[in-house]
Amino acid sequence: MPVIEELGIGLYYVGAVLIVNGLWLLGYGEDRDVAILNLLTGVITFLIAAYWAFVPGTEGTAFNAAGTLLFSFTYLWVFANAIREKEDQRGFGWYCLFVAAIAVPTGLIVFQSGDLGLALLWWIWAVLWFSFWLLLGIERTEYNDLVGWYTLAVGIVSGAAGFVMAAGWWPVI
Repeated sequence: MPVIEELGIGLYYVGAVLIVNGLWLLGYGEDRDVAILNLLTGVITFLIAAYWAFVPGTEGTAFNAAGTLLFSFTYLWVFANAIREKEDQRGFGWYCLFVAAIAVPTGLIVFQSGDLGLALLWWIWAVLWFSFWLLLGIERTEYNDLVGWYTLAVGIVSGAAGFVMAAGWWPVI
């Protein structure tokens, strides 16, 4: 299976979890309700990354695996914080700043490889992770609703991209 279709499998769940997490930020849902989907998405994306990194003969690369692990750890950390009902999430917020900083050049590398759509996704995700840093890392809670709506929108875009990728229709320009 081509690497873009394997990525699409993970993005189905990334889309779903971002929609649920966005609604959670907007006050719809409780910590333990969102924990299970964050766990599932973290595990699925981890398995995809591990497959690319450690199974000989796959089309995935260490670069693909490393980028995907950024997602895995994000959702596993959200799971852990949600299940523990953790109020202080500054540590996670600072991790999000790190990921945002990695996502920007990742988008550039992907763009240079000829995939404008995936590059745009990386830049959209960079803004999302940066917004989580604002909200959680430096506790700018006045942005909570804006970040919630942006998370929801990014979830819709990511899920749709995952559908197109998994179906084998993703155009690489």
